[in-house]
Amino acid sequence: MNEISITETEISSKPIIIFSKATGNANNYRIPSVCYMENNRVLSVADERFFGCGDNPNRIDKVVRISNDNGESWGDQITAVREMGLSKNKSSAAIDASTLYDPSTDTVFLLYSHTPAGVGILNCKRTTGYFSGNKVLVSKNRKYEIRNNELFWNNRSIKIKVDSSGNISNGGNYKDGTSVFKEVPTSYLMLTKSHDGGQTWDVPICLNNSVKSPRWGFIGACPGSGIRLTRNSNAGRLVFPIYYGLNTFPLNLTFSCIFSDDGGINWSIGTPPEVKGRFPAKKPFIIPQRSWLSETQLCELENGDIQAFIRNHHPVKRVMCAKSTDGGLTFGKVFFHNDLPQPICQISALSFLHKGINMIAVLNPNSEIKREKGTIRLSIDGGKTFPYSKVLSEGDFAYSSIAYLGDGNLGILYEDNLSHNDIKFVKICPDDLLCNEGN
Repeated sequence: MNEISITETEISSKPIIIFSKATGNANNYRIPSVCYMENNRVLSVADERFFGCGDNPNRIDKVVRISNDNGESWGDQITAVREMGLSKNKSSAAIDASTLYDPSTDTVFLLYSHTPAGVGILNCKRTTGYFSGNKVLVSKNRKYEIRNNELFWNNRSIKIKVDSSGNISNGGNYKDGTSVFKEVPTSYLMLTKSHDGGQTWDVPICLNNSVKSPRWGFIGACPGSGIRLTRNSNAGRLVFPIYYGLNTFPLNLTFSCIFSDDGGINWSIGTPPEVKGRFPAKKPFIIPQRSWLSETQLCELENGDIQAFIRNHHPVKRVMCAKSTDGGLTFGKVFFHNDLPQPICQISALSFLHKGINMIAVLNPNSEIKREKGTIRLSIDGGKTFPYSKVLSEGDFAYSSIAYLGDGNLGILYEDNLSHNDIKFVKICPDDLLCNEGN
């Protein structure tokens, strides 16, 4: 593995490259997600982007690497979700990963957004892409339903088969646009899971029927992690933050949580928090850009509440927060956290118990202007203040993800160059952060 030198004034350990051309199949890797799976196992996930580092449209696969020793060494890269296509605008995508581990079933979940060839966040049609619970394909202005891997039109089979990879029996693939049958051009919230620590993955299922309104265009996972609640009446609930566009243009972005109380079999969606400037407050149709909410991370507090840390577009340039007292079903009004500057970028956040102390770690670019100076901050008062901090990278810094490992360290997967040709991993001891008050 590659080691990158880094000065001891920034961090005490040496980062290693987890995803790059040397480990995989493409030149560009983005959107890290790291997940601790008990018994010293760590899962790292990334977007493998084939035609440049940009978002969709692009061919984007989901790739993983696994460590069995708390991140000291890593296995070979595995493709968890494989998309299709031979060029940027004629490829499907599996973009933006969020992972969640459920120790009660030894299952790791991977949430992401799938888009067909040619589709990105700005041109998703306002629809679920489903009819009567069945996925819809279109051809020559006709809509066809996939029922039991066979195409139906007007409730009659047309004797054409469709497999789980999108291949059509009369030729081509509906995902990459090579078939006369196409996916409805929208985004699909997808979930796959692994029962063997990330070595193999189930066929992904689409959650649009359960959680997406037909009035929304874009829907996506919030990059990073979901959480499993451990306290009060909602103990055992699985919760992922997601964000979505209430319109196509302008996007009118907001976030909510999806949650499962039966181990990830069925999923429901909560409601977004109230934001000043939206009108009316409950079901707004006036949503100025300064009130947009997007990529969010969640922390369970000591009393069982959830605190959300929210990327936003407000000129104050501070991370927004909101609290839920009902396990993610609803959130109170958002507020700015003065300790957490942000230049409009994803934030990673994690609550964890270290040596009997409940802590929250937050990592993001420490700038109001650009994506730079990645700084990890630590709170020991439930996220009210973040007096302890340490610089992870002085230069470029974008997305990141944090996990609390079995050896008592924080494992961090992160992007520290805007060419996005690799993703790195490093370990930090929370005790070291407690020695850096006010940095």
